[in-house]
Amino acid sequence: MRTISKVGLGVAGVAVLLFAQATPAGADAAAQGADIVGVGSDTIQYAADFLADGDYLGNPGFNAAGARMFSFDATGDARGTLTTGATVVLRGGNFPVVRPNGSGGGLTYFTQTDTGANHKVQFVRSSRKPSKTENDRAVALGWGGLRCYQMGLDGLKIATSKLVASNAGTGGISAADLKKIYSSPPQITTWGQVTGYNGPNPGATIVPILPPATSGTEQFFIAQLGLTEAQVRTTAEGLVRAEEHDPAPVQSNANAIAPFSTARLVMIHNGYFNNGTAQDPINLLSGGQAFDVTRPVYFIVRNSEINTSWNRALFAPGGFLSQSFLAQPLVEDAAGFTYQYADAGICNTP
Repeated sequence: MRTISKVGLGVAGVAVLLFAQATPAGADAAAQGADIVGVGSDTIQYAADFLADGDYLGNPGFNAAGARMFSFDATGDARGTLTTGATVVLRGGNFPVVRPNGSGGGLTYFTQTDTGANHKVQFVRSSRKPSKTENDRAVALGWGGLRCYQMGLDGLKIATSKLVASNAGTGGISAADLKKIYSSPPQITTWGQVTGYNGPNPGATIVPILPPATSGTEQFFIAQLGLTEAQVRTTAEGLVRAEEHDPAPVQSNANAIAPFSTARLVMIHNGYFNNGTAQDPINLLSGGQAFDVTRPVYFIVRNSEINTSWNRALFAPGGFLSQSFLAQPLVEDAAGFTYQYADAGICNTP
């Protein structure tokens, strides 16, 4: 993974659309002119990197035409751990900004900050659909709404520790019980209160972990439980906030639980974060009553830009992402998602 992705697009005819430009010595590369820039979701940032630059399995990305795509990661750490306040220059000649972290962070920047005539960002990585409010902002700005291109499907389960024996037991945790764990005030605080609990330590206190509120995973997860942000358990009530899909807060804590991407676990098992050596630090609860859902993940653009040359080359039907023989190995084999491309049109949650 790279903090930014720089590529040439491997689609016929794209070479005439964009061009590479020199970057200043002594600084990170900055997007210029016609370069394509994206921000947002931690969940799919590695898939975006692989689609751009190729992957660790040797599958090539967009590298034929000498153009450049920049996919700025959600955090400033290549392992996906939280780096609070990390900044980035999204396009040359501009001031640094705090990295838009997560789907919500990316969409907020997209629809509330990057609203001038000359856009710094062309697309947002997202693990959820835009909200109606976000899409309404895009309409009000004259963009005709937000266009969603589905990249694939991701599973979401509950992670528990594996480096140390978890107290969770093997029965799983239902969505109904998770709601009681994550709600404010919490109605379930110890393992013995979980329905059907069969673990070794019923009196131990559960440590619930959630990503930041800007995270698409967090927003999707609490919606699945039937909670709003205002109803979520607070840190004063024992909730822990951590970067999404980071195994570190879970792996050595016998009482920790967190929503976790099945795609990210594939990358961990493949050794991507450990110099190619496979890792197995967490377990995802499965079977029985265990919380287990599937969600689509997206690249989101301004609907007013769907006919631009860069969008036709990258995301629109006929572009690189839509061509399974090019994109599927990068999205599925390397990044762990189920590749399932679709032009989802203007999409938002109710």
